[in-house]
Amino acid sequence: MSFEQLLNSLVFELYFPEEIKSAGKEILKHLGDLKPITDEMNEEKKQAIIHSEFERFYDPNHTVRFAIETLDSVEEVRIIKTALK
Repeated sequence: MSFEQLLNSLVFELYFPEEIKSAGKEILKHLGDLKPITDEMNEEKKQAIIHSEFERFYDPNHTVRFAIETLDSVEEVRIIKTALK
């Protein structure tokens, strides 16, 4: 899973909210518990948070990773991805 895949998946969810929801592939609702990054943090702390959040989402059992990896099961997504190849 890459950052680009996450962003693309979120765009699909914004354009096809009902289809994504009915397929159980929602991602946005699972991003509400992200650890915050503030301006007061040094770069090392910011990088540590980004790394830890990536590791959390990259876990094969995490809902976000599963949704991204199986998003092609939504017909609208599959059609668009096929057309872009």
